[in-house]
Amino acid sequence: MRTIILSVLMLAACAQPATPASGDIPVAKPPTTTTTTTLSPAAAQIRADLARLDGALRAPGIVAAGLNETADLGSGLTVRPLSVIEDSRCPADVECVWAGRLRLRANVSGQDLEMTLGEPTQTAHGAVTLAVAKPAPFAHWPTEEIGPPPAYRFGFQRS
Repeated sequence: MRTIILSVLMLAACAQPATPASGDIPVAKPPTTTTTTTLSPAAAQIRADLARLDGALRAPGIVAAGLNETADLGSGLTVRPLSVIEDSRCPADVECVWAGRLRLRANVSGQDLEMTLGEPTQTAHGAVTLAVAKPAPFAHWPTEEIGPPPAYRFGFQRS
């Protein structure tokens, strides 16, 4: 008989809802809502291009740096972008006759040099190429939708 009563009490304890420990106040979680913002085609194109360039800056063999930051490519080869001399690249949302170019003044292993996007630069520590530049130029940057253009980031690789 004792066994039956003990079993019934144990089952009853398992069936009761759990109560919070003293001092704990149950908090209801707010329902999760997702806000979807529809971007204009230009803003969507710029976001996609920025994501593509972020991937290119993280690619194997690429070392990234912003202005006045140093990219260490190893074996004494370092690149510190100092200033953008020219960024006449054709905006992605425009048709151009000439593709344009990006020229950068950089300190390469202690020597101030001019670098051009896509062209190797010879140094005493080997050749280095300015391989990636972010952001790409756009004629119409929708600041209200996606904010101002990000600061320049450059990707360098040994060539």
